[in-house]
Amino acid sequence: MSFKTIIAIVAVVVMCYDTTNGALKQRQAYNGYFGGYIQNHKDESHQDLSKVPGTPGVDYPIYHAVPETSFNCKDVPYAPGMYANVETGCQAYHICHDGREGHQGASFLCSNGTLFNQKEFTCDWWYNVDCSKATYYYELNTDATKNPFVPKPKAPEEPYKQPYNNYYQSPKYYL
Repeated sequence: MSFKTIIAIVAVVVMCYDTTNGALKQRQAYNGYFGGYIQNHKDESHQDLSKVPGTPGVDYPIYHAVPETSFNCKDVPYAPGMYANVETGCQAYHICHDGREGHQGASFLCSNGTLFNQKEFTCDWWYNVDCSKATYYYELNTDATKNPFVPKPKAPEEPYKQPYNNYYQSPKYYL
């Protein structure tokens, strides 16, 4: 590497280094470009959970990222499908499809105060979800009418009828 390349790399690292807490700052990208400001992620302790009913960490989990668990898409009854991760208290869920996303599929996290409702295939308030029964509802993924990833038949379309038969005909000119 040339001397100029090394200087450029050092300059970028120095510009991105946060001296207040000794960590690299994360920039938020918009449309593929970095924004003009730097935004640090909030820790769990800094989140405002006052509007969420219940006690965080007691009534519902408060993960800020999907943790690594023993969930494996090979252990589910059907793919494609959506599956609650009971090891995370159902705050995390996985979409198992064709294996491109790895052994856990595409992983998602419900927002704090909500859990993945396996019966409804959506995140719902923690008091509406019984996470201990989530694995019993895994079989709903085999039901084509309930599984959101199974293509649904398209309703037949009615042919378009013109309201006035002569309205769209070519004009007649009288001389």
